[in-house]
Amino acid sequence: MKKLPQYFLFFFLGSLYSANLESTFLVLNHFDKFLPNADSSLIENFSNSTFEFDSTFNILFEDIDNHENPASSYMNTIKELGEKHKVNFILCNQIKHVNDRFMLEGQLFNTRSGGLIYRRKIDLTNYLNGQINELSMWVGNVTGSVNDEWQKNRESILFRGSEDIEYKKTPMGAAMRSLVAPGWGQVYSDKKVSAGVWAGTESTLSLAVLISFLRYDEAVKSYFSNLKLYNETDDEKEVAKYRTSAENNWDDHVKFSALAIAFASATGTGWVTNSIHAWIVGPRAYKNLYQKWDPKSPNTTG
Repeated sequence: MKKLPQYFLFFFLGSLYSANLESTFLVLNHFDKFLPNADSSLIENFSNSTFEFDSTFNILFEDIDNHENPASSYMNTIKELGEKHKVNFILCNQIKHVNDRFMLEGQLFNTRSGGLIYRRKIDLTNYLNGQINELSMWVGNVTGSVNDEWQKNRESILFRGSEDIEYKKTPMGAAMRSLVAPGWGQVYSDKKVSAGVWAGTESTLSLAVLISFLRYDEAVKSYFSNLKLYNETDDEKEVAKYRTSAENNWDDHVKFSALAIAFASATGTGWVTNSIHAWIVGPRAYKNLYQKWDPKSPNTTG
């Protein structure tokens, strides 16, 4: 019984601390097409959270995957924004449209630690109000307020489960194309720079194989020609001449044979490696890459 006041004190302090940590968000939306009512939809759908919007800040929409440590690439900037806007979290939402599809990437940062704690990246067929619906589902995951109607809206139009999604492009499709023609798989995956590198490298190696083989074949023919002339003459000068030429032809034949084999091996190895690379960078379903945030614990960091 003597410990009761101590427990009560911890409970009181814990409750007070939690009350001061209301989930407040700075929302940075970056859409390649204007989406009316995007901000108002978030405010309406998530009344349990406080949102502040800033449409002028876009540095966080750079490709964070190019950084050595993506989860902490913008820690100082996140902390500064959190202090400036007095928020617990920063939500970055980016939507890009490609033909009849759109890609949504969401990033959740903790302003206290400055780290990236949750990320979602999904590529879907465009459907009626799909952008707003997917944005709501993403923010709902973050805030812990997911509306079943959003999921039903997606399922009724697109698919009933993630296992039923049919992707038009796959890593295997990229690998098989590069196995047919180096660089084709990379082009298929929209990796044009690496496609050019692979195509150029394999073309150069193939040309080297061809040149080496032609020089080898030329050396073999010249060797037999000089050998025949050497055997048919009794003139000492001609004997010495044809013998020297035949010996040179023999050396050339050995050299270009070795070069042809080496270049052919390099070409074959590069061809297979190119196919493996195409599979690695090939298009695939996006998944969460970082620890999922627990909405019941606003201070979770990743």
